[in-house]
Amino acid sequence: MITISEFKKAYSKAIQEGYAAIFAGAGLSKASGFVNWKELLNDLAQEIQLDVEKEPDLVEVAQYYCNEKRSRNEINEKILNRFVTESQESESIRILADLPIRVFWTTNYDHLLEDTLKKYGKRIDIKMTIESLATNLSGNDAVVYKMHGDYLDPSSCVILKDDYEIYNDKRQLFTTTLQGDLVSKTFLFIGFSFEDPNLKYILSRIRILLDKNRRTHYLFLKKIQKDDYKKRSKNYYYDLNKQELQIHDLKRYGIETVLIDSYDQIPAILKEIKTASKCKNIFISGAAHEYGKDWETTAPLFIKKLVSSLCQKDYRIITGHARGIGSYVISSVIEECQSNIGKLEKHLMIKAFPYEDKNRFDYIQLKKEYRKGIYKYAGIAIFMFGNKESDAGTILADGVYEEYKIALESGAYIIPIGSTGYMAKKIWDEVSLHINDFPYLKEEENILQNCTNPNKVIDAVLTVVNIIQTKY
Repeated sequence: MITISEFKKAYSKAIQEGYAAIFAGAGLSKASGFVNWKELLNDLAQEIQLDVEKEPDLVEVAQYYCNEKRSRNEINEKILNRFVTESQESESIRILADLPIRVFWTTNYDHLLEDTLKKYGKRIDIKMTIESLATNLSGNDAVVYKMHGDYLDPSSCVILKDDYEIYNDKRQLFTTTLQGDLVSKTFLFIGFSFEDPNLKYILSRIRILLDKNRRTHYLFLKKIQKDDYKKRSKNYYYDLNKQELQIHDLKRYGIETVLIDSYDQIPAILKEIKTASKCKNIFISGAAHEYGKDWETTAPLFIKKLVSSLCQKDYRIITGHARGIGSYVISSVIEECQSNIGKLEKHLMIKAFPYEDKNRFDYIQLKKEYRKGIYKYAGIAIFMFGNKESDAGTILADGVYEEYKIALESGAYIIPIGSTGYMAKKIWDEVSLHINDFPYLKEEENILQNCTNPNKVIDAVLTVVNIIQTKY
């Protein structure tokens, strides 16, 4: 068993380094976070005089029903149709769709996962047949493996015990592909419970596929809680013990359990992972028609050295290519990547405003949306200088302030270098009034506010970034 904090740190790292994957169960398609399989199969069981509470294998119940009816048409209709009509987009699925995760496996028959990914602008390669595994969609952002089929082709869906038993004969390529991903990626199993019949069969397949070559994966699971049992205290202690045994058993498959009090916790945990996973991407916000007397001679070298130091620590720098800042940011990253130009994309993202007619009726909104787009990637924002030329002389750059407000809204970590003056000072003054909301700044508060020594300021920024990475 792993703590929520330990899980967040490990999975955020997996996302940052590009080896995170999702294994989505039925609960991901429900607002509640789980599917009650016993309830789903209860009517079918009653028709053949069975009690789902006494049946340990619900897939067998579905098979018995099919045997008695001598056709799978009714079970397709009753299970698939109900499954699909009751599915609904959840907050968890929206957060996952917005994360830079490229591999999704699912046992779900509906289209919620792929539709939500598309809604977030992702180009999706959907694999649900052996034939589709043999072709690739070029330029895809994510691959969705529908290992149990799709409700639009009910005859090929994996529902019955028959389907599970002949899975490797009919879908051997899915098994082989899954084996490769289980070895090379870190999976988060989400939307499963121990009542989910799919979980049992997936775990047995994992065990066979990997033997001793296991990687650590994670599974969300709701704690057995006494409040849910009321007067059935004996059942509580029995189920609590059984859950502990099941959690220990999951380790045979390389799966660490993340215990939660309620499925309602999952979206908040995923949001924190989303923020943490973006913290390898740092946005340099600022503009400078002038640098002021304290920084007049040192600003260009300061900017380049700061960016160079961040690149050396493997951060990706995002720039809006603003005047007086952007060119130094870009040249510094290019110089840092000279020995390996292939690293340039890894360390630099340019999000300059597209050239547009400023007289356009929607120009202000266009700029705002473009700035919001930056924080889809950036988890940390560094603010410096922040001024521009006008007919009245040098004034504060309102665009830098807007980038600060959007950073707050998006949950990014804020590092204003107030000592560079101008809008950065205004932002620092606001932040310092609520410094308890920005505890990661406290250690270097004096330097960021007052110091104009470039090396000391760079050291302070690096310290703050390290605090964010290790403590938040």
